Amino acid sequence: MHLQNSDTQALELQANTLTWQAWQTFWASHLGKEVLKVEAEYLAPIMESLRGYHVLSVGSCPSKPLLENCTIKHQMEWRPNFDLAEHGSCLIADPSHLPLPNDSMDVVLLHHSLEFFDRPHALLKEAARVTLPKGELIIIGFNPRSLWGLTRLLPKGLQAEPLQVLKSAQFISQNKLLDWFEFLDLKQEERQLFFHRPPCNHQKPLERLAALDKRLGKKNWPLAGIYLLRIKKRVGSPLRPIVKKPSPSWLPAQPVSSPTRTSLKIQKEK
Repeated sequence: MHLQNSDTQALELQANTLTWQAWQTFWASHLGKEVLKVEAEYLAPIMESLRGYHVLSVGSCPSKPLLENCTIKHQMEWRPNFDLAEHGSCLIADPSHLPLPNDSMDVVLLHHSLEFFDRPHALLKEAARVTLPKGELIIIGFNPRSLWGLTRLLPKGLQAEPLQVLKSAQFISQNKLLDWFEFLDLKQEERQLFFHRPPCNHQKPLERLAALDKRLGKKNWPLAGIYLLRIKKRVGSPLRPIVKKPSPSWLPAQPVSSPTRTSLKIQKEK
């Protein structure tokens, strides 16, 4: 059984590494750079408003531009293996089994990671587990009910190479996420929808449509290509069982009486 688990972990590590490398082709393209630029602009005011000590980013690309305005100093980034870790604050682990204590992160950023992994629900559950009560999860994903979702239906031969990675991605609808939030006792506090430009990997059309995209972004239209969700973890979230300490058998289940102000005053006078 131990060997089987080791083999499974090795296969998952290899799969995550290959998927990560495939996504880097997308983020290095004209379209990927423009998407990352717009996402950083929308994230900036949120990052400036955050308070706490620890933030964890699990995504499909290095999150330095996304965390640039973050007020939290200790920033951790997930990586699939040691070779891809650029600094000492990188976390190398299976995203569905993070080696972090319960309720240890003030903020967890999931940047296009639910599309990235084979078990997005397990990833979301694990991210919620390590988030502090009243802490925040920030989720950025591609909207399946948009031009981006339609692009995935095209034959692979008609898609530019940077966009072919979207073919294997899992686009998760916001309604499905709301069901998961309810199950994990998470509450959606804010939703932003932006990037109405088509998934075109040509620089000139992307630049010409940038002004129109900014105007449409203020309307929060449901057919936008990207959604940004700000989630709050409720207090007492049932993500792990509460272990009750057994009381000694010679003690009563309830105290016989509770001390009052009068009784405490009499004891003090004695």
